[in-house]
Amino acid sequence: MKEEVRQGPWRLRAAGAEDHAAFSRLFRELGVDDPPPDLALWQREVAPRTRMVDGPGGVVGYTSTEVLGTLGYVQQLVVDAAVRRQGVGRWVMGQVAESFRARGCRDWTLNVKRDNTAALALYASLGLRPSRQAVNLGVTRAQVATLPASPERLAVVPALEADWPVLTEAFGLLPGKLARFATLGSHQLLRLSREDGGAGEVLGMMDVRAPAAVLFPFFAVSLGHARVLLEHAFALLGETRASLGVVVTDDAALESRLREAGAGVRLETFELRGPLPAPDLLGSR
Repeated sequence: MKEEVRQGPWRLRAAGAEDHAAFSRLFRELGVDDPPPDLALWQREVAPRTRMVDGPGGVVGYTSTEVLGTLGYVQQLVVDAAVRRQGVGRWVMGQVAESFRARGCRDWTLNVKRDNTAALALYASLGLRPSRQAVNLGVTRAQVATLPASPERLAVVPALEADWPVLTEAFGLLPGKLARFATLGSHQLLRLSREDGGAGEVLGMMDVRAPAAVLFPFFAVSLGHARVLLEHAFALLGETRASLGVVVTDDAALESRLREAGAGVRLETFELRGPLPAPDLLGSR
């Protein structure tokens, strides 16, 4: 993306350390339980891929993006409630699409709350359509204990580079996403393996994001396999951790079982995907 872009009263520019407070304020507009990243994490991992939107009175929005091969990923887009319905979100999306196209992307993707009708309408007008759905559940140790035991002896081991393509294919992950997460110190990629070390089918995986106590992505081939991963995540996060967030994607059985056990819903989202639209459709210039 260009270092700085202006249109009317709006300016899109690179984020800096000094933007942490404004970012944290806007982050809460997402309506999630997770706290905004602290200053150290902001400077190390978030700010380098974030652009801030300035208006006449200061910062009014931001967007965080990544390029995953030929796929552009809009991780977050937030516009202050005070300036919504003024075309800011569409303009920023136009700049993002232009940047993705310049970097070789053909398609783009993002996640959006299922009840955000205004955002869904904007994204639909840009050719983005639901491809998956997920729910972020707040899960306790007691709720994990209601899941059936694993049908086999399993171990949780690091998901190494050689594992990423297989896991990506098996669980329909965004291409290049695991490779990107592996570069981030706040992420820990893990997978399920048989204790005897024997070869077998892909059994499950998770990305433990310790600062926010969230597991995303999270996949398991059965409820018992999910229990092994969840128990391991609690062990990693420490005895004082009362609950964690588990993003369950396209897994009705696991979602239903955890809800029945009392897990609370933190967030329900759609994953949207589509081809990058033509510049004239975006009106981004």
